[in-house]
Order: sequence, then C-alpha cells, then structure tokens
Amino acid sequence: MGRIVFAAVEGEHCMTMIVMNIGGMPVYLFGCIVAAGLLAGLLLVRWSAWLYEETFAVAVDILLAAILLGLVGARAGYVLLNWPNFASQPAEIWRLWEGGYSTYGAGIGFLTAVFLTCRTRGASAWRWLDIFTPSLTLLLVFYAFSTFLLQAVIGTPLPLNLPNDHTLAEYVEFGYRPSGFEEYRYFRPVALYQTGLYLAIFWGIMFMTLPEARGRLWQPGGLFLITAVSAAMVRFASGFFYLSTLPGLHRGQILALLFAGAALLTFWRRQRRLR
Repeated sequence: MGRIVFAAVEGEHCMTMIVMNIGGMPVYLFGCIVAAGLLAGLLLVRWSAWLYEETFAVAVDILLAAILLGLVGARAGYVLLNWPNFASQPAEIWRLWEGGYSTYGAGIGFLTAVFLTCRTRGASAWRWLDIFTPSLTLLLVFYAFSTFLLQAVIGTPLPLNLPNDHTLAEYVEFGYRPSGFEEYRYFRPVALYQTGLYLAIFWGIMFMTLPEARGRLWQPGGLFLITAVSAAMVRFASGFFYLSTLPGLHRGQILALLFAGAALLTFWRRQRRLR
C-alpha cells in the first residue's frame, strides 16, 4: 500500500498556475477556485433565504456591497499584515491574480456590507448573518482547499523516510522550500487539515440551519457567532502545524484567539440580553 503524497507543480509558481487561455488571456487556477466558491455560496444563500422566509433581493444588495468591500478588505488586510514585503514594491499590491488575501480583512468588509445594507433596507443584520452563515462556511472550505492546491501554506516538515502507511504528506519542490528547510522533501498538509475541519463545521451548520430558521436554537446572530468561534479555533489549532521559524504563537494564531474571544463575548451578551 503506497503512501499518499501531494506534489507541487514544477516550473510555474503554483500561485500563478494557468488553467487555460481565452482569447489570449490567461485564466488562473486561483480565480477559478474563487469563482466556483462564489457561485456555490450564491446558490446556498438563495436556499437559506427561502428557508428563513426572507426576500432574496436583500441578499443581492448585501452581495453587491460585499464583493467590493470584501475584496478591498481582504487585500488591504493582507497588505497591512505583510507591509515590509510591499514597501519596496508597492506595485505588487495591485497584482490581485497572484493571491494574497486576509480572511480577517474580508470578514470585516463583509460585516460592514451586511450592517450598512440592512440599515438601509430596515432589515435585521443579525438575522441576515445567520442566513449567510452556511455560505460563508462553505467559502472557508473553498479557501482552505485553494491554499492547499496552491501551496500557499506549508506545514511543519515530516521525516525524510515516511512510513508506508498512507501518510498524508505534501511534497514541495526544492526551489520552493523555505530557507533552512531545503533538506526536507515532505511537509504536513496543514491546509488540507483545515479543509476537512471546515467541512465538518459546514455540515454541522447545515444540520442546525433548519431549527435555527424556526427560532428554536438561539437569538438572531447566534448561529453566525458560534460558527465564527468554531472557525477561529480551527485556525488557531492548525497554526501549531504551520511552518514557523519563530517560537511561541504566531500572528495568525493571536488574531484567531482575539476573533474567537470577541465573537464568544458578543454571543454571550446577546443571548443574555435578548432572552
């Protein structure tokens, strides 16, 4: 029985992998994954809005605002968190097709779009956050899987001689191995771990959506906040398998803890106040 090994693509950097050319214009793998995730999320939002007996027109307004604000927030968050890499080459900020997005920045942009749109439409922002929760969780699954395929995240190294027991491993070409780890060939596929955990959360949310739509679980916003805590803790736990040359918790884990703490506190305060 052979071990399972996921290999990097030689030559072209994975983040700029071209799937096809249309009229001489390259179509990048990252863009295809994002498009597939957005389409699946849109269909899921339509179903969820029907389940909550809400008009889909509000969802369309939120999505139109969220596409712009989410993209701006995601890129801005990534640039701010990695400013030393962009300070000397500011033109790189606009190379969106090469990836480089912050899920936290995207989340802030999306939340802004939801609250602004609902305020304009006179709708409940917390209720609409619950409606969007299954789609948002599915987008996390797509995002984590894309970082695995594109090798945007590299896990801790594995022994050179892997046991012949179906070990999940990620093979990284020599030219793409982090400095100081050139002697290793196999690394833990941490992004694949995250994909599986986010998928488990997604199915849990799907089972809870029906009773939540009927108001049998929590007050509006409860489903969204509990999901936010769960996703943030997955990110925190996965961080222990990220390749890092610095001791202690890294920046992503600290942000995940802060985000989980804020979401949990908000959930507790809302349930206490509204019941």
